[in-house]
Amino acid sequence: MITYETHVKPYAKDFVHIEVDDHLITKINNFVANVILQKKKEAHHLIDEQSHFKRYYTGTLGEVAMEIFLGVTGIVDWTIGSSEDYNVPDMKKIGVNAGIKTVNYGSFPVVFKKNFSSQIMMIRWKEKHVYICGLATPELLNKYQSDELILDRKLRERGTKTGFYGFEQLRKFATKEELVALLKM
Repeated sequence: MITYETHVKPYAKDFVHIEVDDHLITKINNFVANVILQKKKEAHHLIDEQSHFKRYYTGTLGEVAMEIFLGVTGIVDWTIGSSEDYNVPDMKKIGVNAGIKTVNYGSFPVVFKKNFSSQIMMIRWKEKHVYICGLATPELLNKYQSDELILDRKLRERGTKTGFYGFEQLRKFATKEELVALLKM
């Protein structure tokens, strides 16, 4: 059985902790509230607002944490518009072809069953703490997956996404240059 106790916690000593300051937390909260106002106009986003807020907050928090970690700006796109205009890897804007998957503590990252790009796995702890776990290549994403990790029954029934559990295989990096080098391997 795949659990946090067996597949995440044993590797936590290698995760990098980032605490986001209160000024940025306020900026994230305001941004997400405005994103939700925009999303209400899109038919495929007419869902539970609290769940929506949590999802966008967690994703944006992860992107902010990555900017802090790498000492860069430009990962977070603070503009608001139609969803179809934002379907690119999160790190593309800084010249890195990788996405960022941030999940709440206790949940496993949801990924496509067939992956073609790398993802940086991150775990949100409480309101402003993020743990950078490492980089998952498409090969890792495609190998370490289980549908049992998908908590949403409707999402599981669609059959296009699955849960990733290969935390022990994640590749570590400390700089943008190291990340770029890992992506070339």
